[in-house]
Amino acid sequence: MKEYSIGLDIGSNSVGWSVIGNNNDLIKKKMQIKGNSNKRYIKKNVWGVRLFEEGHTAEDTRIKRVTRRRYIRRNNRLSYLREIFFDPMSQVDTLFFNRLGETFLKVEDKTYQQYPIFGLEELDKDYYKKYPTIYHLRKALADSTEKADLRLVYLACAHIIKYRGHFLIEGSFSTQNVSVDDSFRKFIDTYNQSEFVNDDNNLMLNNEIEINQIINQHESRSKKAELLLNCYPNEKSNSLFGQLVKMIVGNQGNFTKIFNLEEAIKLQFSKEEYVQELETLLELVGDDYADLFEAAQNVYESIELSNILSDTDEASNAKLSASMINRYENHKSDLKKLKQYVKQTIPNQYNEIFKDESKNGYAGYIDNGVSEEDFYKYMKKILASTDNAEEFLKEIENETFLRKQRTYDNGVIPHQIHLEELHAILKNQGEHYPFLKENKEKIEQILTFRIPYYVGPLASGNSRFSWIVRKEEGSITPWNMEEKVDLPKSATNFIEKMTNYDIYLPNEKVLPKNSLIYQKYMVFNELTKVKYKNERNQLINFSSEEKIAIFEDLFKGQRKVTKKDIIHYLENRYLITTTAVEGIEESFNSTLSTYHDLLKQGIPKEFLDDTSNEEIIEDIIKTLTIFEDKEMIREQLLQYEDILSHKTLKNLERRHYTGWGRLSKKLLVGIKR
Repeated sequence: MKEYSIGLDIGSNSVGWSVIGNNNDLIKKKMQIKGNSNKRYIKKNVWGVRLFEEGHTAEDTRIKRVTRRRYIRRNNRLSYLREIFFDPMSQVDTLFFNRLGETFLKVEDKTYQQYPIFGLEELDKDYYKKYPTIYHLRKALADSTEKADLRLVYLACAHIIKYRGHFLIEGSFSTQNVSVDDSFRKFIDTYNQSEFVNDDNNLMLNNEIEINQIINQHESRSKKAELLLNCYPNEKSNSLFGQLVKMIVGNQGNFTKIFNLEEAIKLQFSKEEYVQELETLLELVGDDYADLFEAAQNVYESIELSNILSDTDEASNAKLSASMINRYENHKSDLKKLKQYVKQTIPNQYNEIFKDESKNGYAGYIDNGVSEEDFYKYMKKILASTDNAEEFLKEIENETFLRKQRTYDNGVIPHQIHLEELHAILKNQGEHYPFLKENKEKIEQILTFRIPYYVGPLASGNSRFSWIVRKEEGSITPWNMEEKVDLPKSATNFIEKMTNYDIYLPNEKVLPKNSLIYQKYMVFNELTKVKYKNERNQLINFSSEEKIAIFEDLFKGQRKVTKKDIIHYLENRYLITTTAVEGIEESFNSTLSTYHDLLKQGIPKEFLDDTSNEEIIEDIIKTLTIFEDKEMIREQLLQYEDILSHKTLKNLERRHYTGWGRLSKKLLVGIKR
């Protein structure tokens, strides 16, 4: 058989193939013909394509698994609460929990009474008249010292524990601590302290203008962004600061042109995809911007939380519930006005707006899951063509029209706000129900307890999604976590699970993207490709000594090294007057950002430059890459309290790096002749 070569074109859902000879002609092969034909054989070119179904990632499966796990843990919290209430509740109503368990069943499928709270139609109707929403009940119990029905106490506590808020703010926090001005000052400080802002561009906080005065105006988000930017005349709306201000007021920021990106990247804090999109941006522009985006997000969340808690009864112990009640009353009032207006102005569209769930009108908004944004677009289009609709259009523009109690911006509410209300309810009703006073701390622990992310799923057995290390078997509760789980070993397993393997040394773990070793490799890898033209117009590569000198003097001396820096350095250090530098554009892509960041956090330059400390530095960077929880970072860094100052360790625990490289430490510095 004559010699041949096989060519393959491999795609995501196809493989093309061909067989060619030495003269690059397709080889023909005699093939048998099957079916009704006079010919038995035919010569055909040996080539073709095979199509198959494209592969998919496990993202959808993972999202469903995580959601399912979140619901299980929520149900577990309610189970812990039921256990505490069970015996006292049995003396009041033996079927109460059974009825609640059948709430979502049809009437014909229920085993117990049809009416879930009291079991009687008249009593349940009276309850809903008195407490139209659960927030009416929460506020009443938090503010009143009178004895309430134990069933109502349970309902209020269960709702608080079920929807307990986020855990992004550590330590104590109360409704009295919501300060938009403070968070904005910190944002300005962070912006000014950033290395990418020149001293000439520093922003001065205008003490005469409080951000609250601007934010609380009844204007659209775009108008608020414009008013805020007016306080800083030198900043334009298309600048980095301008785009961050847009995000702070709740709009979308576009960073494509600012960072000269090939693909468009737009960020908005309220979007579910914000974290992933921010990570994508930081991978392109560097982690140096992470603190700035975090500071801007803190302002945004302070504003949203301030809006939620505004216009409430200052004397109330339930400011969140009071705010939700106000939202309910405003919704009720707006709906009445809108119905009257539609009947009088556009009666032929009344049914479409208020009864047709398939449309994006009010019926779809309330009963069919239409988003607030789509509902506003729908109503704005209808009302814009009518007369005297300015009041409605203004509210739509300001995003205050017919708001629901459960909205996307409720995600900014920290768990401490809910804890305040729970604490008040338990204190008031504990005087009438001794078991509440006895179990007060335990009930509050149900709300505040969360399984650390580095412990992961609590699966018993050999689950491929679990890495937990147990001290002993048994159910894990908010009160026995440390007895049942070996936290340090579980954290170690988490580290091993999080890190990938080297593409060249498959048994070696890769370095963090912000590792000093990895960044040094990236810098030298780029320096190797750089050449300069001497006076004779000859292209010269940097020698080893020159590359080391550039690394030590330029890259360790400044965050960003440009082509101009190289030209000036060659002239000043080596007296080389070059006509051009090739191999880079305006500046190097690689930086020693971590080196400068660690200097900023308080680690001395002498310590960083000492090669004997390399292992310590790399371990710190690895810890800051893997863990997000400050408490866990603090615990991991305690081993260096005799080496680094308390202030430095405090600064480090607030840092977090993202991303992993593709190469291992052994490949870069561990293989020697």
